[in-house]
Amino acid sequence: MKKFFIFAAAAVVAMAACSKNELNLDSVPNKKIGFEVANYPGQTRANVALTNAEDGIYEFHTYAYQFPKQGDAVEFMNTDIFAWDNAATPQKVTSGTGIYMWAPENDYYWPKTGYINFYSYAGTQAPAESVSADKKTVTLTYANKTIASTDNFMVADAALRFNSNQETYAVDGTEGSGHVTTGVPTLFRHLLAKLYVDVKIQIPAAKVSANTIWKVQVLDGFDFDGDSSIADGEKSLIIPVNKGTLTLTNADALAADAALNTTTQQWTRKADYTTEGTPDTDVVSGWKPGDTNENVQLSQATVLTLPVSATESTAIEQLLDWRTVMPQLTDNVALQLVYKVQALHGDTVFMEEIRTVGVVLNGDSAADIHDLTGSLAQWESNKKITYHIIIDPVSEKVTFDPAVEAYDAVEANADDVININNNGIVTP
Repeated sequence: MKKFFIFAAAAVVAMAACSKNELNLDSVPNKKIGFEVANYPGQTRANVALTNAEDGIYEFHTYAYQFPKQGDAVEFMNTDIFAWDNAATPQKVTSGTGIYMWAPENDYYWPKTGYINFYSYAGTQAPAESVSADKKTVTLTYANKTIASTDNFMVADAALRFNSNQETYAVDGTEGSGHVTTGVPTLFRHLLAKLYVDVKIQIPAAKVSANTIWKVQVLDGFDFDGDSSIADGEKSLIIPVNKGTLTLTNADALAADAALNTTTQQWTRKADYTTEGTPDTDVVSGWKPGDTNENVQLSQATVLTLPVSATESTAIEQLLDWRTVMPQLTDNVALQLVYKVQALHGDTVFMEEIRTVGVVLNGDSAADIHDLTGSLAQWESNKKITYHIIIDPVSEKVTFDPAVEAYDAVEANADDVININNNGIVTP
């Protein structure tokens, strides 16, 4: 009997050992969660693209929800993510370059089973966040936000169904430049548009004069009536809507038992806003414009000069530096241009006129910019819009030449040199 008891105990021990080998998760190494960060269009192999001169963002916010192998999903992260250098004791990077990694202030580690969904935003104003009971649908709402000239709203594509295979700070050694290539892919898109305006003089070759100098200046204030008390009453302005609401949703629609299928997914923009049951016509990229317009003044510091025998001025003058604007239809954007034209023989002015575009002196509203350009129907999210204004002082003609490009066309990571972190060892 005693011999049988010993044998049974040995069998129990053997079974326990076997069970431990199968279920013990302590053998899986702990892996910190980090982020690979970029913005479109140059979104690959980058970890500094938020910090170029246009964006100037060195932190963003992340919501993350954990979906364990068994049990209900729970909130896993609700925290800011910062840019860090590669010092022995890493410090936050708040200006310039020198970024080595993006990570939270306190370490988070990948769960050893299940997966996590990540939702991130950046910029000067935070959206309100809500999540469904099953934690699979997240909604971000920018409600009645007033857009300032330097505002920057950015939302990353949702990073869905990621697990510990996304090692935090692995490096692509093939390029020899220390690009962080793994971690949670956090690929940002701009939610606003950006606007720039400049001006130059140009005349047809057939109207070139051998003895006339032309000068043009866009005015920031002019008194049409000769009353000095209202000298600033008429200005060169562009008048966009600068207040609006945006609702974004992102849903992980895969079944609970589906493969991880790690992916990034764009947000859905709510575009079915209605006013008293009638579909609204001024919705662009999902934004619902509000009722606040902004008078943005246009003016130039230097008088443009067209020398004798020339067809165009040697300089192009900036009227409006890059600034963010709310996406909107351009037939809602009023424009008025007040400019002075002078004709000279040598140093003698023999003609001077004040001319206007879109300015109605009886007090009516200015012209819509779409009526003047005719080709650019809307300012879209994640786009930069330039209006090149070309003034022909001879024919009294003004041409608007609009151009659109991707919001951030810089090459990702082009302005930074990163030391390589090799298995946690910083190489100087």
